[in-house]
Amino acid sequence: MRVLWFLGGAVTGAVLTLVTGVVLWLQETGPRRAQIEVRVENHTGQDVQEVRLEHADGQVVHRLLLKGDSLAMSYVPRGESSYRLLAVLEDGRELRGGAGYIESGARTREVLEPERVVSSDP
Repeated sequence: MRVLWFLGGAVTGAVLTLVTGVVLWLQETGPRRAQIEVRVENHTGQDVQEVRLEHADGQVVHRLLLKGDSLAMSYVPRGESSYRLLAVLEDGRELRGGAGYIESGARTREVLEPERVVSSDP
């Protein structure tokens, strides 16, 4: 009788291990949710102390974007999305911009100019 219990437990453990392995494999190899990528370029003539990308599910923050540099900020949306961009310049001024509507997998470009933010497709 003990042998049957031991054998049953071993089979149950093997099946659970196999199922867990398949689930993890499918999760790793399944289609990825498309990220939204926002490329931010600093053409303000001064350093940017903070760039904040705010979206429905949270925010992405980057500190210190040097003048003339660019960076890519990305996030995974839950369906349709929009974002707001806030840049705090070295002199304390704030520049605001962002896309009113954006689809999963899209890429946009935000150019920080001295007095405004210009949004466009890359």
